[in-house]
Amino acid sequence: MLFAFAGSDEFAKDCRIEKFWAESLVGGSQRKVFFATDGSKEESSLVSSVAEALTPSFFEPAASVLIRHAEFMHAEEQRSLASLLTDLCKSGSFQGNLAIDYFKPDKKSALWKFLEKQGVVENFEPPSKYGNAIQKWIVDLVQKHFQKKISSDAALYIADAIGADTKRIYSEIKKIFLYDSSIQEINVQHSQLFIKQNREVNAYELQDSFGFRNLRAFLPKFRRILAEEGDEVFMPVVGALRSHSLNLLHIQAMKAKKISEYEISARILPPNQVFLYKKNHLPEQSACWSLGSLQKTILRLDEISYGKKVGYYRDLPSFELAICGLLI
Repeated sequence: MLFAFAGSDEFAKDCRIEKFWAESLVGGSQRKVFFATDGSKEESSLVSSVAEALTPSFFEPAASVLIRHAEFMHAEEQRSLASLLTDLCKSGSFQGNLAIDYFKPDKKSALWKFLEKQGVVENFEPPSKYGNAIQKWIVDLVQKHFQKKISSDAALYIADAIGADTKRIYSEIKKIFLYDSSIQEINVQHSQLFIKQNREVNAYELQDSFGFRNLRAFLPKFRRILAEEGDEVFMPVVGALRSHSLNLLHIQAMKAKKISEYEISARILPPNQVFLYKKNHLPEQSACWSLGSLQKTILRLDEISYGKKVGYYRDLPSFELAICGLLI
C-alpha cells in the first residue's frame, strides 16, 4: 500500500502515521523502516534502501517504510524513487507498505506528480489563524482526545499564546493533564500557569504604515498592540522595525547601483516571500525615506533598544513617544 501525507499540521500527520503503523502490523508486516531526509549527500543510497525494504526475503516479509520530510530529497533522488515506484506498480510486484511525508511538497517534482496520479495524497493543514478556528479546534481536541472539557476563555488564551502550532498545543494540554489528572475542565488559570505567552507580534501590521511614514495609520495599530501585549512587546517591535528599516536601506543602496528589482527582492526576502516585494510596495516605501533618515532611524532604534535594557523606558507612553518620533 502506498500513502503520501502533506501539510503543516504536524499533530494530525503524527496521528495518521501512528494509524499507518498500526494498519501495517494488522496487514502482517512486522518490520518497520524509517528514513528522515535532510538533503545531505549521504542520501544517495535511499532509493536502493527503500527498494530492499519493500522486497520480501526468504526470512522475512516486505517491510513497512516511512520517509519523513521528503521535500529535502534531491531532485535526482526523487526521480529515481518515482521511477522505482512506477515500475513496481506497473508490474504488480509492489509489496509492503510505503508512506511518504511532506511538510511542503515541490509540486513540480516527478515524485509528487506520480503520487498525485496514483491518488494517494492526504493533506493535513492546521486550522486557520483568522476568526476563532484555532479556539474551536482546541475545544474539539480536548473533548475527543482527552475526553475532558476546556472553557472557551482558556481555549482562547492558548490559541493566542501558541497560534496554529497544533503539535505544541497538544503537548501543552497534555502537560496540564499529566500534572493533575483529576482536572475535568481546563480553565484560564490552568492555561496561564502552564503556558507562557510567546506568540510573535504581528509586525507586518506596523511595517506598511511605518515604511510609508504614515503616522495616522501607524499610531492606532501601534497602540492596540501595546494595549494587548504590554511590556513584553517592546523588544519585538524594535527588532521588527529595525529589520524593516534595514531592508528599505538595502533597497535604496541596490537601486542606486541599478540592480534589478527581481534580484533585490531575492536578496532581502526569503525565497517563499519574494512576491511580497511588490505586493507590500517596498520600493515605494523606500522612496519615502532619504538615505540619511534611514541610517539615523536604525541608529535611533538601537538606542531605544539599549535604553529599554537599562530601564530608561519604564512605561508605555515614553516608549510610544520614542517610536512615533521616528516618523516625524
